[in-house]
Amino acid sequence: MSVEFVKVAKASDVFEKKAKLIRLDNEDIALWRVDGKFYAINNVCAHQHFSALHQGELDGLRVTCPMHGWTYSLETGKAEAGSGQVKTYRVKVEGENVFVGVERQE
Repeated sequence: MSVEFVKVAKASDVFEKKAKLIRLDNEDIALWRVDGKFYAINNVCAHQHFSALHQGELDGLRVTCPMHGWTYSLETGKAEAGSGQVKTYRVKVEGENVFVGVERQE
């Protein structure tokens, strides 16, 4: 597998400590900006599979699902309150453009 970086937003369109919901390859992804750095996680909570993490409350680098309170690390995707994990994506910024890395079959 290889990683392809896909442009998903302009940096100025992602507000500090607020997520931007993006749809990429039929996946909902929450794109976060925290202290100027970007993070991308799958938007679907591992608990009951609600696509709502982009609406969650942020505490440092942890987001809490608004549905039932499970908390995930933006860096690792691992649940810190609850169990399970959500997928994380590599993010890079080039100038004003934000790219998310998606795995592609070779």
